[in-house]
Amino acid sequence: MQYWSLCNYLVTSQVPLVVNQLPGGGVDYGCRYDSQVALDWRGDYTFVVGTEAQRAAIERIPGATFLPFSTAQPTTTSVLLLRDMLVNPGFAEAIQNVPEDASAASAAAVMGPYYPCAAICPLTTLTSGGPAACLAGTR
Repeated sequence: MQYWSLCNYLVTSQVPLVVNQLPGGGVDYGCRYDSQVALDWRGDYTFVVGTEAQRAAIERIPGATFLPFSTAQPTTTSVLLLRDMLVNPGFAEAIQNVPEDASAASAAAVMGPYYPCAAICPLTTLTSGGPAACLAGTR
């Protein structure tokens, strides 16, 4: 894999990327690319989507990468898009090899250990038990 990223977009007619103005004049684009992502001791990554108020707590979680919800439109539904650019066409687990049948089972079968796993859980569960506590029962 040459490049990959996870980005948070708003589900509106234009599907814009989340862009938050930060105190002090900075901007947080709701996208993290591979070299910005924290890895745990196994080389796995965990994204935690949260509010700016939750950022500090999320950033203290070992191996977690914060991805922001929109501050301007906090109640708008978000969609996360995992994007990649494939270097080696022989990489059998690539998302490009997943059949277009809209089946999670098909995607998991093709992607194997590269298939993303997602969960919604309280921040208290995540901070006290780590990502494994949130992902229990998802695989």
